[in-house]
Amino acid sequence: MTLLLSESDVHQLVTMQDAIKAVEEFFSHKEIDAVSSPRTRSFTEGSVLHVMHASHPYQGRAGVKAYLGTRHGAKFLFLLYDLKDGTLLAAMGADILGRYRTGAASGVATKHLSGLKSFRLAIAGSGSQAATQVEALVRIANIESVSVWSPTKASRERFAQSVTEELGVECNASESLAEAFKRCDVATTITTASRPFVTDQLLGGVMHVNACGSNRESRAELSPEAVSIFSTVCVDDLVQAKIESGDLIQAADAGAFKWESALELGQVVRNGFNRKGKTLFKSNGIAGEDVALASLLYDRAIRKGEYEASFDFSTR
Repeated sequence: MTLLLSESDVHQLVTMQDAIKAVEEFFSHKEIDAVSSPRTRSFTEGSVLHVMHASHPYQGRAGVKAYLGTRHGAKFLFLLYDLKDGTLLAAMGADILGRYRTGAASGVATKHLSGLKSFRLAIAGSGSQAATQVEALVRIANIESVSVWSPTKASRERFAQSVTEELGVECNASESLAEAFKRCDVATTITTASRPFVTDQLLGGVMHVNACGSNRESRAELSPEAVSIFSTVCVDDLVQAKIESGDLIQAADAGAFKWESALELGQVVRNGFNRKGKTLFKSNGIAGEDVALASLLYDRAIRKGEYEASFDFSTR
């Protein structure tokens, strides 16, 4: 029988501590006994279908995430399989899943790349993915303060109030990106921007950046000049980054970045890292992160016994 978990069920089951643990464990296994395949897209007029998948022998699980984007938004679905016999273990909503695993990846990257135990944080973006970015960093370090900037004043002020109340860390809405970045040691960008808005001049005092918004070749948050100032550039998956990391593709085309210098987060988690200078984590979001967290949530749901299996997809 296949377990069905709604977005509400996933939200009840997940914690950020779980997400960080699952994502960090995945990166420690990546390319050893975990295979994550790049996202593919099917474009039609008015819609884009995205599909990504991964197999994890270390968990005995595999999974596929699919989501369709239209002018009405995106709908997300994740399917979890048993690697041993092919059983479809679960079908679950994958919007909340994606928010948590993306935040967790930033938390893991910041922990391993920056080495900072305490820092001031700035975040560019106040949409649905932004809150879990802040929460992940709160879980891996002492956050002295948070500054948020996004183009709409009401949105950034609402976000700042929410972070202060729900996460217990002081969050201020900044009038400009320059003001937000002037107050920080670590910065995260999580926007829908199509053109670069982070320049090298804004990054003077920033030691580590998580760039999470763009995952298309034509889109970027950081200018080539901004990418060029980082001593270390790290990605979640190099093959996928070369396909869809607009920030790095555009920087490489401009001669501001060389692909052969990039590290993968799995290497850093497994082997350690001695930081020199500024560090950049370019996050595109990969299927292995989804499988790792979905597997944990499935196991928790089974232990709790509160979620009914609804369909039998087996054949005789």
